[in-house]
Amino acid sequence: MLKIEKNITDKWNLLLKVLSDEIPEVDSHFQHWLNEDIENKKLYQSLKEGGQHNGLLFDKDGLFNNISAKLSLDTERKTPLYRKKWFKYSISSVAVIALSIIITLNYFTFHENTIPEKVEKNIFDPGSKKAYLLSMKGEKIDLSESFEVKKEDGTVISNKSEGVISFEKTTPVKKIIEQQTIYVPKSGEYELVLADGSRVFLNSESQLAFPSYFEGDTRRVELTGEAYFEVKKDGRSFIIQTPDLSIEVLGTSFNVNAYQTNPYVNATLVEGSIRIRLPEKQESFLLQPDHNFRLDKLSEEISVQQVNTDIYTAWVKGEFMFRNQPLAEIFAQLERWYDFKIIYENPDIAKMRFTGSAEKVRPLNYLLNQIQAVTDIQYKSEGDKIILYK
Repeated sequence: MLKIEKNITDKWNLLLKVLSDEIPEVDSHFQHWLNEDIENKKLYQSLKEGGQHNGLLFDKDGLFNNISAKLSLDTERKTPLYRKKWFKYSISSVAVIALSIIITLNYFTFHENTIPEKVEKNIFDPGSKKAYLLSMKGEKIDLSESFEVKKEDGTVISNKSEGVISFEKTTPVKKIIEQQTIYVPKSGEYELVLADGSRVFLNSESQLAFPSYFEGDTRRVELTGEAYFEVKKDGRSFIIQTPDLSIEVLGTSFNVNAYQTNPYVNATLVEGSIRIRLPEKQESFLLQPDHNFRLDKLSEEISVQQVNTDIYTAWVKGEFMFRNQPLAEIFAQLERWYDFKIIYENPDIAKMRFTGSAEKVRPLNYLLNQIQAVTDIQYKSEGDKIILYK
């Protein structure tokens, strides 16, 4: 059984974070705990084998509290992430078996028959491939239809492939490089191929400004919202400017979440290297692969830590992936994809933390039913609003 010490709550929290992929298994603190006692290794292995698949959303703090109660630890979190009621499953009275059952129950992959739909009609269908191209001359082109055009600056712009717009440099008629802007509205996403061959995946409610083609020693674009970049190496630096920071790369894959409505900015590096600079600060941050940079815009607190990058890039692959995140963060993502407004009748609901995953092609009520199944939270729709209540 888990080795019980005075800081047992920290140990449980560490174990749960590793099980839900919030931090990697190679984390030094976790490895220290793992090697302290052979029973720790046995427990971790049994839980790991029972939770190989992502699945239903589950209330992570509720799980923690239940484990503590079953072990009669008489412990509480000093700052609970939320209060009361974790999920509606019955469990064994034996601590280790109870934990194994809970993890197993909550890590099944989503299937059609996992939980019966309680709403016959889908509410808020998922988004689709859509965007608008805005030119310097005030032109606004809806990218839902295929087109190809050659501009005076020699750029050939086309979106022959569904959901992808590309820019190709040819011989210019006039030596004037046009500025372009791609805007993706709510419930949309789009991909573009820049003239240098770099690929950019834009998430809902995001905007990228860039030249038709790059000249000089630097390639520079401006981002508001969220984008995943695959920057092509060509010997020139590539600069992404957001409202709060700039990111310099030579060739790499990474995700940037820089929505102005979010209280934070995230940059997550998949491969390569990037350097992050903050305005009015001399210090810069060189990020290594599998690390996340996070800036709290209110407190200006900065953190850099090793992460599972799939959590931050799942949206590019058509998935939602949540790991120990408060509902406020989760619904900030869902609001953009399904184009609705969320209302919490009780502010404490927004603080509840969940772990789980789902395909983005699901209608919104499918995800809402998952949350409803593992908590006492109820929901109702009114026009363009979803109201969560207990």
